[in-house]
This record gives sequence, structure tokens and C-alpha cells, in this order.
Amino acid sequence: MLSLHRTRALLASGAALLMLIMAALACTANDTLFIRLTDTPPPTLTPTPLPIITKFRVGDSGVIVGLSEFATVSLPANAGPLVPGIGGATCFPNTRVTVLDVSRNINDPNDEMIYYLVQCSGRGWVAEYQFSRFNRGDKAVVKTADGGDVKLYRQPNVNAATLDQPCPNGTEVSVTGVTANPSDPRDRNIYLQVRCGTLSGWLLEEHLAPLG
Repeated sequence: MLSLHRTRALLASGAALLMLIMAALACTANDTLFIRLTDTPPPTLTPTPLPIITKFRVGDSGVIVGLSEFATVSLPANAGPLVPGIGGATCFPNTRVTVLDVSRNINDPNDEMIYYLVQCSGRGWVAEYQFSRFNRGDKAVVKTADGGDVKLYRQPNVNAATLDQPCPNGTEVSVTGVTANPSDPRDRNIYLQVRCGTLSGWLLEEHLAPLG
């Protein structure tokens, strides 16, 4: 039989060995038993701005342009052309809305059109050629890149007949109508009907500038 002294020595050695094993496990298996970990917040994704100057920026307001004064304009749910059956919202023509975001076509990198996210019946994207700076009742000034006078069309169509007299550059005008070309949906011009002195006709939006 083991002596009492030897038994005590074995028990002490076993206890010491057990403490060494527990210490090793604590250091290598799970440091969280002793160290409180701090959660690392996820990185914030910053939107990358488009490397171009766009007609509108976030926070600007614009006017929805349609082919008819009464037919609603369907806006796609994603930045790009409207896909039948996948609309994001509808807007009435001549509705002024605020730009919430700006994007190119998310599915076609070759599409150079700019799209603006707006809120109407819901959120949807409007193409730049359907989005005007002006609405009926606004005042504007005729302003051309070359300083020349502007011809007035009898109809909202660049192929329509023109009035006999142009509207002089620098003339203050009243906007009485805003529309796209109802006879050709492929025409991406925005047409504004204006009163220029005693004349009344249609011109391209690009030939008008806001007052001031």
C-alpha cells in the first residue's frame, strides 16, 4: 500500500497538472472567457457620385413630361428604360417633384441617358428627356449658345412648320405648355409652348433659361 506521504504527493502533483491544463485551455481555446470583445461596426458605404455634371442634382425639382396632358407617365422601378409590367410608380404630366437620387442605367453601361429617382404614386426613375426645368406659368428667358434668335414651331415637333417670325434671344417669355412630341415617342426633345410678345409657339427646352 502506498504510504500516506506518497499519496499526498501524488494528489498535489495531479492538482498542479490539472491547473496547468486548464490554464493552457483558457489561453488557446477561447480567449473570450476572460476578454470582453468589442463589436466592430460595419463599414458605411458612401455612394459614388457620377463623374459628370447632370441637368439635375439631388434636392433639385423638376417637372414630369408626358406625351399627353392627361395620360399618366409610368416610371420604372430601376434606373433604366421602362420594362413592360415592371413599373415602379406613375406620375401625372406637369407634376413637379424632387430629385432623390441620380444614376445611369444600372443594366446597360452603354446607355448614356441619365435617370432621376423621384416620388409620385411611389418611387420610380424618370429619364432626363422626360424631366423639364419648367412648368406652365413659369417665366423664363430665351437663351441660345450662339446668341441667335429662336424659331417657334407651330406644333411640338422639330419637323413642323415654323412661325414667320422668331423669338429674339434674351426675350422674357411665359411658359404656357410642356410636352414631349406626341407624334413620335422616339423624339427625345422637350417642347415648351411660350408667349413671346405677340407670338405664341413651341420651342426646345434647351433654348430657355430660368430668370435671374
